[in-house]
Amino acid sequence: MDNGSGLTSVHRLQSARAVLAALAMLAPLLCAAESSFGANSATAQVRLVVIVPPVFQVLRAAQTAEGYDYLVWTNMRSITIGGREYSFARPGEHAVHVPAAPAGAWVVHGL
Repeated sequence: MDNGSGLTSVHRLQSARAVLAALAMLAPLLCAAESSFGANSATAQVRLVVIVPPVFQVLRAAQTAEGYDYLVWTNMRSITIGGREYSFARPGEHAVHVPAAPAGAWVVHGL
C-alpha cells in the first residue's frame, strides 16, 4: 500500500526497526562512556546538624532540715542552682540536694 510518499507502510516499519536496532546497539556504548568516568572512586559529603534545646524539669521536691531534695530530669551534663553547679555522669534523672541558707541569712526570691 502506497500513501503517496513513495514508501509503503512495510518499508516504513522496516526502516523504524533498523533505526531502533542501531540505537539499541549504540546505547550500551553511550552509557559506558558516561558511567566510566570516576568508576573506580567516589566521594560524598553529608552533614547532619541536630539542635537539641536544653531541658530541665523538676519531678519532685521535698524540704528537709538541711535544705531541699530535688528529683530532676535533664538532658544536660551539668546544671546551676542557686549559683552552685551540679555535674552528672550522663543526662537523665538525678537526685539533687540544695543546702538551706545559713541561720540568720535573708533569702529574697523572685529577683
